[in-house]
Amino acid sequence: MAKILIIDDDPDFTLANKAILEAAGHEVITASDGKAGLESVKSQDPDLIILDIMMDSIFEGFSVTTTLRGTPEYMDYRDIPVLMVSAVKKMTGERFEIPPEAKIAEGDEFLDKPFTAEVLLSKVNKLLGA
Repeated sequence: MAKILIIDDDPDFTLANKAILEAAGHEVITASDGKAGLESVKSQDPDLIILDIMMDSIFEGFSVTTTLRGTPEYMDYRDIPVLMVSAVKKMTGERFEIPPEAKIAEGDEFLDKPFTAEVLLSKVNKLLGA
């Protein structure tokens, strides 16, 4: 199937979703922060990235996406689909609003945490074109 990179600082989230994705036949690699995630993009060349928005900083996920899509160093990887995930709606009742001039920071799809295995696999399959 596909090689999927999960970038998230919550080890419980990472382990649970790794198990779901591996049970569906995917290879899963993980990184616990944006810097390690970007290094994994280069070394592993994943087919899909699942990216938490809030890690060390509140907007770290947006930073990763902007770097991935907007810097020459990552030109070969900028078309990797990105599924952004966040618990901000559960915590605040609202989602992040991205202004039009910052659309480069936006992922291809979004999921509010928590979500079910079925919803995750549906989004993954959609992004992988399955």
